[in-house]
Amino acid sequence: MIDIIIPTCKPANKVSGLVKEITATAGVDFKIIPTCFNVSASTNRNYGLNQSISEIVIMIDDDICGLFSGWAGKLIQPLFLDKDIVMISARLMKSKNKLGVMMNITVDLSNEIVEVPERMLPSACIAFRKSELRFDEAYIGAGFEDTDFCMQMRNKYPNGKFLIHNGVPVIHKNEMKNQLLGGRLLHNKQYFESKWFANENSKSN
Repeated sequence: MIDIIIPTCKPANKVSGLVKEITATAGVDFKIIPTCFNVSASTNRNYGLNQSISEIVIMIDDDICGLFSGWAGKLIQPLFLDKDIVMISARLMKSKNKLGVMMNITVDLSNEIVEVPERMLPSACIAFRKSELRFDEAYIGAGFEDTDFCMQMRNKYPNGKFLIHNGVPVIHKNEMKNQLLGGRLLHNKQYFESKWFANENSKSN
């Protein structure tokens, strides 16, 4: 049984379409956890994690669509085959035939599954090993909380692998909800940099 978390600030009726799409296509035994609280992305993500009981979880944003039959089973399979894999992302698409934005990761379509040297992944559609780690709720709205979580994972698993599964393409509308209001994204960027790189900057000065 795999828990599939939908961290969303939308009410349940607004994500019912995605729930139905997941139910029809997942291809694994699963429980869906839509969070549906009008709070930050971090708080919604943590609520989902706290409700989850599976060792491996999928986290999928509410603006994902275009799921194909068996996508969830295919996404999580590498985690069961290699204990060093800590996180794997679906291949995000703008449309069926156009690649989507995945941070600043260089596009590599050379293999079905590729390792990301930066060990950093966007969180729109990911599977990962659950642990005591949680998303930092000091981030307001949305933005950078997923990058921060990857940094935590990198520290916990220094030899861990971060992968992109090109064989699991999903469409990401990239709505960026709660990111651009009231300078939230800038605040989160500054908080992220001060949290993770303040010591490096002080040494360079």
